[in-house]
Amino acid sequence: MKPIRSVAVGFVVLGLALSPVMAGGAYAADTKAKGPEQTVSMDQLPAPVKATLEKEAKGGTIGQITQETAKGKTFYEAAIEKNGKQHFVNVSPEGKVLKRESAKHEAKENK
Repeated sequence: MKPIRSVAVGFVVLGLALSPVMAGGAYAADTKAKGPEQTVSMDQLPAPVKATLEKEAKGGTIGQITQETAKGKTFYEAAIEKNGKQHFVNVSPEGKVLKRESAKHEAKENK
């Protein structure tokens, strides 16, 4: 009886140990291998990021901003509406523009 109990306990421990890994793997697949996204406000941004987004949005409005991680690097993505069109800008924590893309391209990329 004792060996069966040990095996059962082993399976429970193994299952608990693997559950975060399996859940994380499923989440990563859903987000196209990006890390978790977190919505942030302008007040929460590093000063260089805030300055860059304000410059990029000059004459327009800044919508949702998310803090994201991809390949171990953190960046901020902001939706900007300008001249009746929406586009997205990815900015490093140092304020460097990493990527600009149209809403159409962003939608296609997230399919």
